[in-house]
Amino acid sequence: MNQSEREFVDFLRSECKDLLTDYYDTDFNLLRWAQGYGFNKEEALAELRRHLRFRQYYDLDNILTTVPDHPILKKYFPLGLVGETGKENQLLVIECAGRIDLMGILKSVHLSDFLIQRFKFQEKMLAAMNEMERKHGTQCSVIYILDLEGLKFDPALINIVTGPYRILWASVYTAYPEWINTLYMINAPSFMSLIWKAIGPLLPERTRNKVRICTMNSDWKTSVQKHAHIDNIPKHWGGNLVDKNGDGMCRDILNIPFDSIPQELYWTPNLETPAIKDLICTNIGAGKSAVFTYTVDKSVIEPVYIVINRFCDRTFGMGIWHGDDETSELEEMHELAPDFDYPGMPTVDYLRLRMPGPGVYKIKWGNEQAWIRSLTLYHRVRFQNEHKENVKYMEL
Repeated sequence: MNQSEREFVDFLRSECKDLLTDYYDTDFNLLRWAQGYGFNKEEALAELRRHLRFRQYYDLDNILTTVPDHPILKKYFPLGLVGETGKENQLLVIECAGRIDLMGILKSVHLSDFLIQRFKFQEKMLAAMNEMERKHGTQCSVIYILDLEGLKFDPALINIVTGPYRILWASVYTAYPEWINTLYMINAPSFMSLIWKAIGPLLPERTRNKVRICTMNSDWKTSVQKHAHIDNIPKHWGGNLVDKNGDGMCRDILNIPFDSIPQELYWTPNLETPAIKDLICTNIGAGKSAVFTYTVDKSVIEPVYIVINRFCDRTFGMGIWHGDDETSELEEMHELAPDFDYPGMPTVDYLRLRMPGPGVYKIKWGNEQAWIRSLTLYHRVRFQNEHKENVKYMEL
């Protein structure tokens, strides 16, 4: 780290000392924010503070021990950390995206579970990166292989990759800048140009510059071997590594499904995630937002959890604020959940998170990015105790 980088890191640390935790506060974690935003102090600071509030909201420091694996995603979402590359203080991650039953995932997994599990994986990688950085004293990054073998063209594919999948990756890059060194899209199908034409412009330039698209006939294995020692690459992807069972795909550490998700695992309405018709319907005009206000009674002394059901077929925004005065503007309140965009999903979502306690809560649902189309959003908000019993609250 040179002098200018050191000064930038010290600046971020000083300006974020009210939000930084001992777990996350490392030189290289802060340096990545400087690098990711072109050493622009104002932009890097704003995005870092936003992320630190997001870390509090999802308790990301402890997510590896407090959030269990999701049974469907663990079995059917093919993503895994292989380990060290053996070169240049880097890690190797492989995602067999061509084998993902994308529509099955969307129909069987709630939005919040989808995002939380991805952030859990990001924190697993971050912990491994931090450990390597402590060990070697140099910045760590990831070589990411996105294997598209098996990907079949479907008219719905473009809508999925430009909708939920794009929002997922955008969320990851917003929360974890500069974690990827190079992303290899291998075994790209003949229609890859259509997909890239749709998603390429939606990605930040610094992200696009890290992507290498490799067709089935290209010598991508040689390129990968420039970043990873051959003994650290699974045999299926051009290396010598096999798992304890002699499997060249290393399926004891990589989730590689070969089947679609059974329809009996698809979401159906229940008490926790009711049917859409049982939720409140709100129409939000293009470029507009809607704020709903709730009060949790001061007599409530037990831990309070907010329980949110939400459904929308397009991208929407949501943020949560807390305060003491129901007449306060959002800017005057404490931002609990930063205002992020979320992808539309075909399931009713279920989100349950611990809140500070009694007081005023405001939830903003947003359609600010739309120029023309209005947004129809379905939602239900409750406040409960640890036993999932409603506490005394009121919507204003």
